[in-house]
Formats: sequence, structure tokens, C-alpha cells
Amino acid sequence: MRKIILALFSFCLILPIAAQQQKADVRSHTIFAFPEFKEAKVLQPFGRFTKAKANILLKNGALCFMQEDKVMQAYTRNVLGVEFDSIQYRKVDETKMGRVVAQKNHDYLLCVTTINMEKLKAETTGGDNMQFLDMPETGAFFEIDGGAFEFDKGYPLQNKYYFSVKGQVFPANETNFKKHVKPDMMKAFKRLMNDRYWSWNDPASLTQLFTYIKE
Repeated sequence: MRKIILALFSFCLILPIAAQQQKADVRSHTIFAFPEFKEAKVLQPFGRFTKAKANILLKNGALCFMQEDKVMQAYTRNVLGVEFDSIQYRKVDETKMGRVVAQKNHDYLLCVTTINMEKLKAETTGGDNMQFLDMPETGAFFEIDGGAFEFDKGYPLQNKYYFSVKGQVFPANETNFKKHVKPDMMKAFKRLMNDRYWSWNDPASLTQLFTYIKE
């Protein structure tokens, strides 16, 4: 009886872990964030904006727009972000755009979603689908070729989180974030870092950090 109880207890512990691993295997059947290019509002400095038929390239998180029958990678030097209806992105660097996961005042938690190239190579052994990801990083344009960018199995995706604090964007990790913690919250921040249920890879956990940021 004791062995049965222990076995059931172990099984109950394994279930949440298995569910979490299954949830983490997120895929996209195209190399873009949205199935089709959408009308978007491209945000620029001083409250200016322009509109374009746009999308996010999952190879590198780049902002792309449609020009006639071609897809162009945007030059983002004067771009702050882009809005697709209720979904907002902010610029992480000159290439990547990060989806706004949470916001407090003018500070943001951003998520850059890209194709997990190592996993894709392992699954396809460098097969036919790899050629559609071999694109220049900047100043790129390429023609849409029907369903050429579609992958029935789905491209494996990965998320990387960033904070934008007072206009400074940095990867979400302890070393970078603690520079922005209020002095009177440092002890509480250290306790949080020792909480084994808290994670730098969990958006709900990361959202808690807004209360620690210096005003």
C-alpha cells in the first residue's frame, strides 16, 4: 500500500512537469507572426506614425512590410514600435521587435519570438525548409512564392524576454535588472531571486518585477 501511495505521489509530481513541457512546444506553420500581412500603425518619434501592411519575421523578429508583391524588411532607425490592432510591439534593437507582454507607465516587458534554428535543423537535418530562412539580416527583400514559407509540421518557436526601462532595453536577467531596483526593495528582490517557483522565463513572474523598478 505504501508503494502504491508513493507511486501515485510521484505520478502527480510528474504531471505538471509534463504539461509544462508540452505547453512549451509552440510552433508556427509560417515564418511570420501573423498568417497574413496586416494593416499596422508604425510608431515614430515625437508622436508621428505611418501605416503599412506589415508582419513580423520569425527568423529574427524583424519588422517587414509589403510593397506590391514583395516583402521588405523595414529599416527601423526611426521606428519606436508597431501596433497590429490590440497587439503592440516595441523595438528591441535595429533588427528585433518585441511583443508587449506587460506595461507600467513607460516601462515594458517585451517578448521576442523567433524560430528555434537548432531544433529545426535537428528535426529537418537541414532539409528543404531551411532555404526559406537563408535571408540577409538587413535591407532584405524577397518575393512571396505561394506556400513556400509554409511548413506542415510547424516551425519550432522560442521566446526571449526583455525589459524596456526608461527607454533602455536589456535582456531579462538578474544582472541587468538589479541595476534598476529601488534601494529599499533590494532585500525583497534578493528573496524573490531565491524563490524556486519564480522564473526569468515565465512572463507572469517577470511582470511582478515592475513594482521593484526605480521611479
